[in-house]
Amino acid sequence: MKYRSLGRSGLRVSVLGLGARGIFGAGTSEEEAERVLSAAYDWGVTLFDTSGASARVEKSLGRILRSKGWRRSSYVITARVHWGAPPDRGLSRKFLLEGLRGSLRRLQLDYVDVVFAGPRPGPAPCHGMDPTLRLLRLEELVRAMSDVIDQGLALYWGTAGTAPNDVMDAFAVARQLNLVAPVCQWAELPPEPRLFRQLGLGAVTWATPTPLGEETPENATAQALQPLARQLGCSETQLGIARSLRLEGVSSVLLGAETPRGLREQLRALQLLPRLGPGGVASPP
Repeated sequence: MKYRSLGRSGLRVSVLGLGARGIFGAGTSEEEAERVLSAAYDWGVTLFDTSGASARVEKSLGRILRSKGWRRSSYVITARVHWGAPPDRGLSRKFLLEGLRGSLRRLQLDYVDVVFAGPRPGPAPCHGMDPTLRLLRLEELVRAMSDVIDQGLALYWGTAGTAPNDVMDAFAVARQLNLVAPVCQWAELPPEPRLFRQLGLGAVTWATPTPLGEETPENATAQALQPLARQLGCSETQLGIARSLRLEGVSSVLLGAETPRGLREQLRALQLLPRLGPGGVASPP
């Protein structure tokens, strides 16, 4: 396993993490999920992400972590608080604190290492908003996340699904008011490079899926990877993971597997890194 700093913070994470949603499938038992988690930990995975996980998944993960007895300092847990359904709609201080405390109870943890805050997929929450109101909303978010860290509920915070301009302004608000600034982003691929170059935000992301079949932009990308995958002697999935790790600003790529064998196959993507240049193209032999 390889490890990177989460953005420019001092927190080191495994470059390949495990997403809770990807191992607790509808037909996956807690015993099967435990085998995957144990295998991941044994193979050096230290980052376990619960973003978007249901209450059932959080409870199961909490029971497994407690039963394993691993040192809390040996793994990193990330969580996400996002837009809820009415009347909880919005990233208010109330919603953030209550949402995170609920996750901690279900996970049976005193704190998470990183909490991400952001909307569900869709239009940015500040898009088209009055500029003054927009800055007030961003200030409330930054103050709430600073309080979360001051109270020891989380050690770091990051943005999730937020428009780059909103992230830039939230960072500026934190610096102007001497509050805690975000250190990372939970981002789709490819992450916004200026957030890394200008702010030092590392990206926690996931590999682009590579299903084949009907014609879609995603499948067209997967098919384009086939010749290079054949050249490198790997699967399109492994190549997609390795290429994701080569993107600027990426700190960790989340995997999802329902068996230790499936996880091992994805982890073999690390063997491809020395053979790929910047941007994920094959290096000359």
